[in-house]
Amino acid sequence: MAKRSTIITNWPKYLLQWGVLVALIVFITGLIPSEVAVDPEAYCPMGGLQALATYLANNSLPCSMSSLQVMMGIALIAAVVLFSKLFCAFICPLGTVQDLISKARNAMHIKSVKVRNGSVADKVLRIVKYALLFWIFYSTVEASELFCKNLDPYYAIATGFKGEITLWMSIVSICMVVLDSFLVDMFWCRYLCPLGAISNTLKFWLWIGVLFGAYYLADVLGANIPWAALLGAFCVAGYLLEIFHAKPKLQVVKVQKNMAACNNCGLCMKKCPYHIDIKSCQGAVDSVDCTLCGECVASCKTGALQVGVTAKAKGKFWNIIPAILTVALVAFGMWAGGKFELPTIDMKWGMEVMGPDSTMVKVVDMDELENVTIEGLRSVKCYGSSMAFKAKLQKIQGVYGVKVFVKRHAADVLYNPAQTNPDKIQEAIFVPSKFRIMTPDPAESDSLKVVVIRTEGMYDKMDINYLGMQLRLTGKKLYGIETEFACPLIVRVYMDPSEELDEDWFEDVVEKKELVMPVHGGGEKIIEVDYDFVTMEDGVSYISTEDFIRKMFNPFRVQWKSRIEKAEGKQQYIYEIVDKNYEKPIILRNMPFLSNHLSTHEGVIGVYLDLNKNLQPAIQIRFAEPMTAERLWELMTMETWTITYKADDIRQEPAKLNFKSEGTVYEYTE
Repeated sequence: MAKRSTIITNWPKYLLQWGVLVALIVFITGLIPSEVAVDPEAYCPMGGLQALATYLANNSLPCSMSSLQVMMGIALIAAVVLFSKLFCAFICPLGTVQDLISKARNAMHIKSVKVRNGSVADKVLRIVKYALLFWIFYSTVEASELFCKNLDPYYAIATGFKGEITLWMSIVSICMVVLDSFLVDMFWCRYLCPLGAISNTLKFWLWIGVLFGAYYLADVLGANIPWAALLGAFCVAGYLLEIFHAKPKLQVVKVQKNMAACNNCGLCMKKCPYHIDIKSCQGAVDSVDCTLCGECVASCKTGALQVGVTAKAKGKFWNIIPAILTVALVAFGMWAGGKFELPTIDMKWGMEVMGPDSTMVKVVDMDELENVTIEGLRSVKCYGSSMAFKAKLQKIQGVYGVKVFVKRHAADVLYNPAQTNPDKIQEAIFVPSKFRIMTPDPAESDSLKVVVIRTEGMYDKMDINYLGMQLRLTGKKLYGIETEFACPLIVRVYMDPSEELDEDWFEDVVEKKELVMPVHGGGEKIIEVDYDFVTMEDGVSYISTEDFIRKMFNPFRVQWKSRIEKAEGKQQYIYEIVDKNYEKPIILRNMPFLSNHLSTHEGVIGVYLDLNKNLQPAIQIRFAEPMTAERLWELMTMETWTITYKADDIRQEPAKLNFKSEGTVYEYTE
């Protein structure tokens, strides 16, 4: 029998498969330069389904997930329920890679290992993807983090193994896709893919609807069944339905078989990626593995196979319907995902308290509460920062809930107007900030001029950084800014006394809509900003240059009372290392590790990061006998530091700071 290629006759499948694969390669490798970073998970329905499950169970979304991913997951559900596993057939890059591996093996005339559908081996292997499904979804919902990133072979490769991966899991997954699929056709899709497990289960959507309905009814009746039990039941039901009732009949579009035209050649089964026994089918191909990929239809020489709603469907146009439906559903998911945003967290608290009889008593009614939207929260950009924002709100009397939208950096805060108001809430969450534009030279001027401007729309702690960088790019002799809460916001600007900048100049800078930042290595990064200039206050004040430099420096100081008492009467010293780079935030963040490491050694009294008498950034170690300067240098330059987290949790970790030049020693004075 002559070989029959389906690449031409089934062109819609290959156009979509290879088009998606090429697009991913092009954008991920940067062959087409783009200022916008490509998120490998942006359109992944698996991530969307995990996000949806987390939202339904916890009222929160995993980090980095958005409505777009959720809608792509919903589009996949709609595709499976109404049609078939269209994502698997036309979009999934892992399916495309396995298809290419299969073609490469055939070109080398290497026979595959046959695992017959319905055999004992087949039934046992199919358990694995359901076990993975439970593990991944349970871990994701519990942690509000996409656990699948740890082992997703696509994500590992797409990020260059730099994403949130577990290396050994990713390597094992990649080997499974490549090596096992070289031996067994579509091994990953048939036996390991958790998304395949979801899709197969949803083909029996009527049974799954009954399962979810029973769970909801039990919840209404007060049974309070854990969500994990529903997840487990979903996985068990999916597996049992797949192996004992592998012919779902509720899809609208199927491969239809004309029994009169079929010559029983078996070519369709051979060409089917899943080797479905189409030859034995009577009428429609009702197989849980069918993806409507069209390979069987394209390979049939007699025209006995046709995609359609019924066996009466005629015409080649029907054969491209699955590809058209795939594009339409993806387009719908992208469109719908951009029309709304699910909150990253949606939580309420304090509305009920425990009564004297151990029953919950309502202290505030929803009808008494109002919402205020707080925008411009640039530092709220993931689940973790959303929870930190929520923790801050919980400390405010009269606030009872929050919805956080990280995509637009906004929050809807639920409050009781009898107890608080929007201005008080804004003030409570505001963090006064400062930003050094550049460091003045005390030798040139012993004082700086201070002017005050008023702004709106910059109440997040990141806003002062963006405005500071905007002012830095003007080239004027501006040295720093700091904020103080007020309505409108108070912004103090520190500048050289020779600068004469008027209200119009400040308005022009503050109300720029884009911050164009030079990027290290070349290029630019554009950040959208939206601040309003209100006014510039009359009059100026002055501050000494030394006071300004000290105001803008963030010091670190830790010392141990017991060590101070023990060293009383002894000669004490300061070991000082000066470096202008010590004003960088990363140094401040790692100072607790340095002090922790040094604190375990006798004679170390205190560890500081501060400006010395010459206004130079310096790390200073206060010590006395038996500690010596030589021993301090040895401890600070070790490749690994000893970090004590708890009395029973002491770890050896890579050094957090690098020191190139030895310090100087001088006597400590109070």
